[in-house]
Amino acid sequence: MQPAEIFPYPREWVDEEAELLASSIREWGEREVMPKRQKFDEDYENKLIGPAMKALFVDIGVQKLLWPEEYGGGGLNSPDGAVTITRALEEIGRADPGIGFVAASTLSALTPIVMAPKVNKKLCAEFAPLFCNADGVRIGSPILPEQGGEGIYGVAPAVARLEGREWVISGEGMRPASSGSTADLFSVFCAVGGTVGKEMAVIAVPGDTNGIRREKPYRKTGLASDRNATVHFQNVRVPKRYCVCQGAGDECFKGMFSWHALYASAVCAGSMLDVYRIVKQWADTRVMRGHQKWAERPLKEHPVDAAVLAEVAQEIAISRLVTYDLARMLGRAEVYGEPGSDELFTAARAVNLFVTDAAIKSSDKAMEIMASQGYARGGELEKHWRDVRTIQASMERLPALRDIARYFYATGM
Repeated sequence: MQPAEIFPYPREWVDEEAELLASSIREWGEREVMPKRQKFDEDYENKLIGPAMKALFVDIGVQKLLWPEEYGGGGLNSPDGAVTITRALEEIGRADPGIGFVAASTLSALTPIVMAPKVNKKLCAEFAPLFCNADGVRIGSPILPEQGGEGIYGVAPAVARLEGREWVISGEGMRPASSGSTADLFSVFCAVGGTVGKEMAVIAVPGDTNGIRREKPYRKTGLASDRNATVHFQNVRVPKRYCVCQGAGDECFKGMFSWHALYASAVCAGSMLDVYRIVKQWADTRVMRGHQKWAERPLKEHPVDAAVLAEVAQEIAISRLVTYDLARMLGRAEVYGEPGSDELFTAARAVNLFVTDAAIKSSDKAMEIMASQGYARGGELEKHWRDVRTIQASMERLPALRDIARYFYATGM
């Protein structure tokens, strides 16, 4: 039985289409990724990661899932598609959290353009062919505010001024959420008027626009599949229509944060499902020695070890439930409000913190059971541990806690 079938989740929310998509992704992971993912860390020439991502993004069609059907997409741009996307990202994260995080960032970068009921039809018509008709991998990446300072968003990473019918954008040393060296489309948070701290806007910027300079990819501790890099915008010019959100209140901006938090949580939940598979196999086959009472019995039969294993399962079970709860709430605006509402924005931040923390705790506990085999670079578990820690670091814990405190306690931060 697959781990995804063992841990409870609201099955009535996950329709047959979602499970078929998840099944295709699971087969992709077991064929294209899991037998060779230990080599991904040293795959600097993209000989292994590239074909694996092509099979997922192009052949299975992950890069077009959110685009409306009338533009050649998968039609999951209605908020009620959130559960299907969550199920898909779980399976990607189970195979490789790095590829999962690239997929999550791509989908979150597209939400201001494609998400119903505020579909930007002009930009869909312009950008959908890039993702839906491509024979190569297409990646989107949000360039989110630099957390810190005052206000809900922190500091805008770029400034934009309107000159005639063009936006002129400048930003130095920006670090996108992912894929800075490879992204085909950026969704950039900008301070409007050329002054940091003024009115905010989100502007879509194609990756091949003149004035974009990308540095070499980082060599990170985890997420080897994510070719992130520092990006510089030097008077980058895009048409006025590429602004997808400006001065429309908080909901547009916070909605993008909410979707990004959900997608990253789904990836971490999927990673935990594979951590369970790894530690369960170890506990089933590893035999206790050196103590007459427990000699030749599986590790899981020892009460202390069983307690630790139970804690691993507990972290996974609760994380999976709260991730699907968040997906359901973001998908039912008529019941819970818009994804960018204060309530759901805060819930998304809280769930994301909880799930990333739980992913670390579950892998820590699994390492405790597996000892040197758990933290050995050649084992399966250690890569999950590094990957989810890198995702956790990218989500910026203290600013998220500040946002949660602001909502629940009306703090002035």
